[in-house]
Amino acid sequence: MRTEDRHAVYRLALGVTGVFSLGLFLGWPLAVVGAVFTALFLQAPTALPLAAFAKLFVFSIALMFVSFLLSSVFAPYPVVFLILVAIGIILSFIWSVSGAGVLPGVIALMGALMIPNLVLQSPDLALVLVFWIPLNLLFAGFVSTLMFTLIPAAPQNATQGKAASAADFDKHRRIVRMSLVTVPFALAFFVSGASALLVLFFVALLSQQLAAMPAAGKAVAKAMLTANLLGAAASIICYEVNVIAPVILTPILLCFFACVTLGALGKSQIPLAAAAGSALTTVLIVYGGSISPFSDEADVKSITRVLQVASAALFVIIAYVVVDEFWPEKKRENPVNA
Repeated sequence: MRTEDRHAVYRLALGVTGVFSLGLFLGWPLAVVGAVFTALFLQAPTALPLAAFAKLFVFSIALMFVSFLLSSVFAPYPVVFLILVAIGIILSFIWSVSGAGVLPGVIALMGALMIPNLVLQSPDLALVLVFWIPLNLLFAGFVSTLMFTLIPAAPQNATQGKAASAADFDKHRRIVRMSLVTVPFALAFFVSGASALLVLFFVALLSQQLAAMPAAGKAVAKAMLTANLLGAAASIICYEVNVIAPVILTPILLCFFACVTLGALGKSQIPLAAAAGSALTTVLIVYGGSISPFSDEADVKSITRVLQVASAALFVIIAYVVVDEFWPEKKRENPVNA
């Protein structure tokens, strides 16, 4: 393994385990979200610039408060409430595909999905979440910046970012595609009265990952299914080990081991490498949510969480494949000749 890849694995393992461990010791709300944010920050090749992070933090605060206010006002009117949820999802995709990126898009979807769902359950808990999502983001940003400072990344080639941004795709089709996938799931989730908050967080993350990908149809679906199966299997193993050795050190060591193993897998050249990043976020959500739950989900065990997340993943991924089959993305002609 190259030195830079090894450093990237160290940054990921130390940063994510640090946030995960503090969440267990201090018991702050939705610490799992902070660990996932940290993993997303540390999977980037370089640290997020301070100005960009400040904008993201301010955006998250404003978004959560607006979502809470709108949800509280329109909660007594189910039809209007659901229409607003659908509009929020679509606006999240528009903003993400227009250049905001995956993490801002995830935060936007959290505001469109998680806050409204919790307002219906308990406005007091929803208000707690309004404060703690930005605080989790702030702490994740601080830890990731610290990791990049302690273990510096190699300078990036300026042409790499330009090549990625120059990718040609139909933005409108991508927005409609993921809206057709995510909006029906969200509406069914709300109408059924479901309250598995971390499943909505998982769907927000998965939807943004799919939205950021080019239309590769079944190949992407296979990769995402592989990632989630890998993450689900690792989550069950971690949970069972935790049952055998129920001490605070066990989940900390398991988190560190998972980060090192999946981080190294992501830097390898084998076919499963592309699934490692998504598998890690699945482990953090499923296993972390099972041992440090939020709200009234204290009795939810790992196998139940796996089934919840697996059902959501299957719906989103299968719907994604169906939309791509009936509406394939066409390659654009050379704009010079247009």
